[in-house]
Amino acid sequence: MRIAVVTTWYPSSADGVEGVFVHRHVEALRRGHEVSVLHLASRPAAAEPGVQRLVLDRRSPRSVAAALAAADRAARGADVLHTHVFSALLLLGPLAGRWRPPVPWLHTEHWSGVSDPASGGPLWRRAAGVRRVLARPDAVTAVSRYLADAVVPFRRDGTCHVVPNVVPAPPGLTPPPGGPVLRLLAVGNLRPVKDPLLAVAALAELRRRGVDARLRWVGAGPLEAAVRERAALLGVAGSLELLGRRAPAEFAGEWAACDVFLLPSRHETFCVAGAEALAAGRPAVLGGRGGARDFAGPGVHLVDERSPAAFADAVQRAAAERLPPERIAAPVRERFSPAAVAAAFDAVLSTLPTPRP
Repeated sequence: MRIAVVTTWYPSSADGVEGVFVHRHVEALRRGHEVSVLHLASRPAAAEPGVQRLVLDRRSPRSVAAALAAADRAARGADVLHTHVFSALLLLGPLAGRWRPPVPWLHTEHWSGVSDPASGGPLWRRAAGVRRVLARPDAVTAVSRYLADAVVPFRRDGTCHVVPNVVPAPPGLTPPPGGPVLRLLAVGNLRPVKDPLLAVAALAELRRRGVDARLRWVGAGPLEAAVRERAALLGVAGSLELLGRRAPAEFAGEWAACDVFLLPSRHETFCVAGAEALAAGRPAVLGGRGGARDFAGPGVHLVDERSPAAFADAVQRAAAERLPPERIAAPVRERFSPAAVAAAFDAVLSTLPTPRP
């Protein structure tokens, strides 16, 4: 089957992190299909095989018209149009007027603003009713049950399929470092939804209890200065390392070097980083609201109470369990492998209507 993917998020030479989960979906689909990608990008980047990149300026009617024309051409050369991320759907929905692709239309949703409008800012909170555009595709998938439940009210047929993210797994599993130092790792943007300030407070609570805990955080964002200020105020600046924004390949060694993964997010549509920690055989302490509930199992510690003490308690429980890495990793590696995700997509593709003449 020829599948034309149209997405506003995709990794590139300009940003190797943005939309990496969309890229993993594409690679999973390529196991059994011919997949082309139209990336409606926010800035120029180098060309690459199988990807057409078009810089989109949403403030420019001419740029929007060019993006719509490119999406139409991509659909006409395929058997299925597969959009990813709400911003792409929005472009082909209200902005396209009555436009419909000439082939069946599948949409995959990843964005937290669909399930938690407040996370999209004040403007989106007021405009969130535009989510009714989710009714336009022939089928919609979401990366977690939490996100799918938010999509269902906007679907005429009341359905939204769950097709999870691909979770990459390192080729081997190693035991955690252990020893007198408790090495914590977090991966995520330094922004309110990830709650890095709570992570710093939990680190301080662990150290107050006499635990020699250290936290390394992969990611950047608007809260960086506040995180450093809070760490200094709580006396843990020397136990915190902010590693900045890095592509997955650039921090691959961090999984083996940590004892426990800690990410006290307020909510998550899936929590790829938490699942990646589990796939590496590391226990994960996560906020209890959102998509992480889909992979609850060995080594998963979901925390509903949003306090430093509650997260510190969970970290200590996770470290004390000493579960074998293989036991932690096995369920995630099986359920979120490229083959499993490809099979889930194939099941949805089989429900699509026949192409329109």
